[in-house]
Amino acid sequence: MDFDDIKKEMNNPNFNIDLGALLMRIHTGNLMNGYHLKAILKRQIEILEIQKGKTGQELDDTILSEIKRLNDQFSEWLKEDIIDDVNDFNPDKES
Repeated sequence: MDFDDIKKEMNNPNFNIDLGALLMRIHTGNLMNGYHLKAILKRQIEILEIQKGKTGQELDDTILSEIKRLNDQFSEWLKEDIIDDVNDFNPDKES
């Protein structure tokens, strides 16, 4: 199936798309996924630290420091991936 086949199947022969609405839907989905992942990650770290016998303030401090460490690591990965993507989408790039 190619793009022309998809256009024939749609009830939108002129292929009109509200790009703003599409981008907001994608952004909203990404935010919700991020919220879920943050909650899961925090809970997993909490469970691991409880298994080590940590409780109270020590547990909270360890969770916060681990999340900060992971955020720093993810930020570095994001920077590298964005640079790679920009380079890959450069129309002047030789294949």
